[in-house]
Amino acid sequence: MSMEQDSKLGGVTFQGRAGEYIKDLTFNRVEDDSRVSNIRLDAWLLPFINVYLMAGYMEGKTLVESTTFYDLTPGHPITGDESAIMTMYQKYHGINWGLGATLIYGKGSWVTTLDINVSRAELNVVSSRVNAVMVTPRVGYTSRIGEFPVTWMAGVSYLWLDQRITVEQQLPGISEPMVLELDVKADNPWSPTLGATIEFSDQLQGVVEAGFDGRQTLMGSLVYRFGAN
Repeated sequence: MSMEQDSKLGGVTFQGRAGEYIKDLTFNRVEDDSRVSNIRLDAWLLPFINVYLMAGYMEGKTLVESTTFYDLTPGHPITGDESAIMTMYQKYHGINWGLGATLIYGKGSWVTTLDINVSRAELNVVSSRVNAVMVTPRVGYTSRIGEFPVTWMAGVSYLWLDQRITVEQQLPGISEPMVLELDVKADNPWSPTLGATIEFSDQLQGVVEAGFDGRQTLMGSLVYRFGAN
Protein backbone atom coordinates (compact mmCIF):
# COMPACT_ATOMS: atom_id res chain seq x y z
CA MET A 1 0.00 0.00 0.00
CA SER A 2 1.19 3.50 -0.86
CA MET A 3 -0.13 6.51 1.07
CA GLU A 4 0.43 10.26 0.74
CA GLN A 5 -1.27 12.83 2.94
CA ASP A 6 -1.06 16.34 4.32
CA SER A 7 -0.28 16.27 8.02
CA LYS A 8 -0.47 18.54 11.02
CA LEU A 9 1.52 18.71 14.24
CA GLY A 10 -0.01 17.75 17.55
CA GLY A 11 3.10 18.81 19.47
CA VAL A 12 6.86 19.42 19.31
CA THR A 13 9.53 18.38 21.84
CA PHE A 14 13.06 19.84 21.76
CA GLN A 15 15.99 17.55 22.52
CA GLY A 16 19.38 18.84 23.69
CA ARG A 17 20.45 22.44 24.40
CA ALA A 18 19.66 23.89 20.97
CA GLY A 19 16.09 24.57 22.10
CA GLU A 20 17.42 27.25 24.47
CA TYR A 21 18.16 29.48 21.46
CA ILE A 22 14.65 29.26 19.98
CA LYS A 23 12.31 32.23 20.40
CA ASP A 24 9.59 31.19 17.95
CA LEU A 25 9.03 28.27 15.58
CA THR A 26 6.40 28.20 12.84
CA PHE A 27 5.67 25.13 10.72
CA ASN A 28 4.61 26.13 7.22
CA ARG A 29 4.04 22.68 5.73
CA VAL A 30 4.11 19.07 6.94
CA GLU A 31 3.68 16.16 4.51
CA ASP A 32 4.13 12.42 4.87
CA ASP A 33 4.61 9.80 2.14
CA SER A 34 4.81 6.13 3.12
CA ARG A 35 4.67 2.63 1.65
CA VAL A 36 3.69 -0.54 3.51
CA SER A 37 4.14 -4.17 2.42
CA ASN A 38 2.30 -6.76 4.51
CA ILE A 39 1.69 -10.48 4.77
CA ARG A 40 -1.72 -11.20 6.26
CA LEU A 41 -3.04 -14.44 7.79
CA ASP A 42 -6.77 -14.63 8.43
CA ALA A 43 -9.41 -17.06 9.66
CA TRP A 44 -13.21 -17.15 9.76
CA LEU A 45 -14.47 -17.34 13.34
CA LEU A 46 -18.11 -17.22 12.22
CA PRO A 47 -19.71 -16.92 8.75
CA PHE A 48 -19.82 -13.13 9.21
CA ILE A 49 -16.59 -12.47 11.19
CA ASN A 50 -13.08 -12.70 9.73
CA VAL A 51 -10.05 -11.97 11.93
CA TYR A 52 -6.48 -11.48 10.76
CA LEU A 53 -2.89 -10.85 11.78
CA MET A 54 -0.52 -8.81 9.63
CA ALA A 55 3.20 -8.14 9.60
CA GLY A 56 5.51 -6.43 7.15
CA TYR A 57 7.79 -3.54 6.32
CA MET A 58 7.16 0.21 6.28
CA GLU A 59 9.22 2.94 4.67
CA GLY A 60 8.63 6.58 3.89
CA LYS A 61 9.67 10.18 4.37
CA THR A 62 8.36 13.21 6.22
CA LEU A 63 8.78 16.73 4.82
CA VAL A 64 8.75 19.68 7.22
CA GLU A 65 9.03 23.33 6.15
CA SER A 66 9.56 25.71 9.06
CA THR A 67 10.47 29.29 9.93
CA THR A 68 12.65 29.56 13.04
CA PHE A 69 13.37 32.73 15.02
CA TYR A 70 16.28 32.32 17.42
CA ASP A 71 18.76 34.25 19.57
CA LEU A 72 22.48 33.59 19.09
CA THR A 73 23.26 35.00 22.58
CA PRO A 74 20.51 33.80 24.93
CA GLY A 75 20.68 35.30 28.40
CA HIS A 76 22.78 38.28 27.31
CA PRO A 77 21.51 41.90 27.35
CA ILE A 78 22.53 42.37 23.70
CA THR A 79 20.49 39.96 21.62
CA GLY A 80 21.55 38.38 18.38
CA ASP A 81 18.18 37.76 16.79
CA GLU A 82 18.21 35.67 13.61
CA SER A 83 15.66 33.81 11.50
CA ALA A 84 15.90 30.90 9.09
CA ILE A 85 13.49 29.20 6.68
CA MET A 86 14.37 25.51 6.56
CA THR A 87 13.14 22.41 4.75
CA MET A 88 13.77 19.12 6.52
CA TYR A 89 13.41 15.64 5.04
CA GLN A 90 13.41 12.64 7.33
CA LYS A 91 13.47 9.22 5.71
CA TYR A 92 12.46 6.26 7.83
CA HIS A 93 11.85 2.52 7.66
CA GLY A 94 10.99 -0.27 10.04
CA ILE A 95 8.97 -3.36 10.86
CA ASN A 96 5.24 -3.06 11.33
CA TRP A 97 2.63 -5.46 12.70
CA GLY A 98 -1.02 -5.44 13.64
CA LEU A 99 -4.35 -7.22 13.86
CA GLY A 100 -7.87 -6.63 12.67
CA ALA A 101 -11.35 -7.95 12.06
CA THR A 102 -13.91 -7.70 9.27
CA LEU A 103 -17.69 -7.96 9.72
CA ILE A 104 -19.58 -9.03 6.58
CA TYR A 105 -23.25 -9.09 5.63
CA GLY A 106 -24.53 -10.01 2.21
CA LYS A 107 -27.88 -10.44 0.48
CA GLY A 108 -28.23 -11.33 -3.17
CA SER A 109 -25.60 -9.47 -5.18
CA TRP A 110 -25.05 -6.86 -2.44
CA VAL A 111 -22.51 -6.99 0.36
CA THR A 112 -21.65 -4.69 3.28
CA THR A 113 -18.41 -4.88 5.25
CA LEU A 114 -16.86 -3.13 8.22
CA ASP A 115 -13.08 -3.50 8.61
CA ILE A 116 -11.22 -2.40 11.76
CA ASN A 117 -7.48 -2.82 12.28
CA VAL A 118 -4.77 -1.53 14.60
CA SER A 119 -1.07 -1.46 13.72
CA ARG A 120 2.29 -0.32 15.06
CA ALA A 121 5.64 0.33 13.38
CA GLU A 122 9.00 0.69 15.12
CA LEU A 123 11.23 2.89 12.95
CA ASN A 124 14.98 3.12 12.54
CA VAL A 125 15.07 6.81 13.54
CA VAL A 126 15.64 7.37 17.28
CA SER A 127 12.39 7.84 19.27
CA SER A 128 10.31 7.34 16.11
CA ARG A 129 7.28 5.07 15.78
CA VAL A 130 3.82 4.94 14.21
CA ASN A 131 0.57 3.78 15.83
CA ALA A 132 -2.57 3.65 13.71
CA VAL A 133 -6.21 2.63 13.89
CA MET A 134 -8.14 2.37 10.63
CA VAL A 135 -11.91 1.90 10.33
CA THR A 136 -13.38 1.31 6.86
CA PRO A 137 -17.06 0.61 6.14
CA ARG A 138 -17.79 -0.48 2.55
CA VAL A 139 -20.75 -1.44 0.40
CA GLY A 140 -20.38 -3.53 -2.73
CA TYR A 141 -22.18 -5.11 -5.67
CA THR A 142 -21.13 -8.35 -7.39
CA SER A 143 -21.24 -8.73 -11.17
CA ARG A 144 -19.14 -10.65 -13.67
CA ILE A 145 -16.41 -9.87 -16.16
CA GLY A 146 -16.43 -12.83 -18.47
CA GLU A 147 -16.27 -15.93 -16.28
CA PHE A 148 -14.85 -14.11 -13.26
CA PRO A 149 -17.05 -12.70 -10.43
CA VAL A 150 -16.13 -9.11 -9.55
CA THR A 151 -17.31 -7.23 -6.47
CA TRP A 152 -17.22 -3.44 -6.87
CA MET A 153 -16.75 -1.66 -3.53
CA ALA A 154 -17.24 1.92 -2.35
CA GLY A 155 -16.62 3.16 1.16
CA VAL A 156 -14.95 5.65 3.42
CA SER A 157 -11.85 5.18 5.54
CA TYR A 158 -11.10 6.82 8.89
CA LEU A 159 -7.48 6.90 10.10
CA TRP A 160 -6.42 7.71 13.67
CA LEU A 161 -2.68 8.33 13.48
CA ASP A 162 -0.13 8.72 16.26
CA GLN A 163 3.20 9.20 14.48
CA ARG A 164 6.35 10.39 16.23
CA ILE A 165 9.24 11.34 13.98
CA THR A 166 12.60 12.76 15.04
CA VAL A 167 14.10 15.36 12.68
CA GLU A 168 17.31 17.40 12.86
CA GLN A 169 17.80 21.04 11.82
CA GLN A 170 21.11 22.93 11.68
CA LEU A 171 20.60 26.62 12.39
CA PRO A 172 23.16 29.11 11.00
CA GLY A 173 25.49 30.34 13.75
CA ILE A 174 24.68 27.52 16.21
CA SER A 175 27.08 24.59 16.35
CA GLU A 176 24.74 22.17 18.09
CA PRO A 177 21.97 20.81 15.82
CA MET A 178 18.36 21.39 16.82
CA VAL A 179 16.70 17.99 17.27
CA LEU A 180 12.90 17.95 17.24
CA GLU A 181 10.54 15.14 18.11
CA LEU A 182 7.38 15.78 16.08
CA ASP A 183 3.95 14.44 16.99
CA VAL A 184 2.41 14.08 13.52
CA LYS A 185 -1.34 13.72 12.99
CA ALA A 186 -3.43 13.29 9.84
CA ASP A 187 -4.69 16.68 8.69
CA ASN A 188 -7.89 15.09 7.38
CA PRO A 189 -8.52 11.59 8.79
CA TRP A 190 -11.33 10.80 6.31
CA SER A 191 -10.83 9.39 2.82
CA PRO A 192 -13.43 8.03 0.35
CA THR A 193 -12.42 4.72 -1.25
CA LEU A 194 -13.24 2.84 -4.45
CA GLY A 195 -12.10 -0.69 -5.20
CA ALA A 196 -12.80 -4.08 -6.67
CA THR A 197 -12.24 -7.75 -5.84
CA ILE A 198 -11.95 -10.29 -8.66
CA GLU A 199 -12.20 -14.04 -8.03
CA PHE A 200 -9.88 -15.95 -10.34
CA SER A 201 -10.78 -19.21 -8.59
CA ASP A 202 -12.14 -20.46 -5.27
CA GLN A 203 -8.62 -20.13 -3.88
CA LEU A 204 -7.20 -17.03 -5.60
CA GLN A 205 -8.50 -13.45 -5.48
CA GLY A 206 -7.10 -10.10 -6.54
CA VAL A 207 -7.95 -6.87 -4.71
CA VAL A 208 -7.30 -3.26 -5.69
CA GLU A 209 -8.49 -0.13 -3.89
CA ALA A 210 -7.77 3.60 -4.14
CA GLY A 211 -8.41 6.37 -1.63
CA PHE A 212 -8.57 10.06 -2.45
CA ASP A 213 -9.49 13.51 -1.17
CA GLY A 214 -8.09 13.76 2.39
CA ARG A 215 -5.62 10.91 1.92
CA GLN A 216 -4.29 9.52 -1.35
CA THR A 217 -3.82 5.75 -1.14
CA LEU A 218 -3.32 2.89 -3.55
CA MET A 219 -3.57 -0.70 -2.34
CA GLY A 220 -3.22 -3.96 -4.20
CA SER A 221 -3.12 -7.54 -2.91
CA LEU A 222 -3.39 -11.18 -3.89
CA VAL A 223 -5.38 -13.47 -1.60
CA TYR A 224 -4.81 -17.25 -1.50
CA ARG A 225 -7.14 -19.39 0.60
CA PHE A 226 -5.86 -22.74 1.79
CA GLY A 227 -8.30 -25.61 1.67
CA ALA A 228 -10.86 -23.82 -0.50
CA ASN A 229 -12.84 -26.09 -2.84
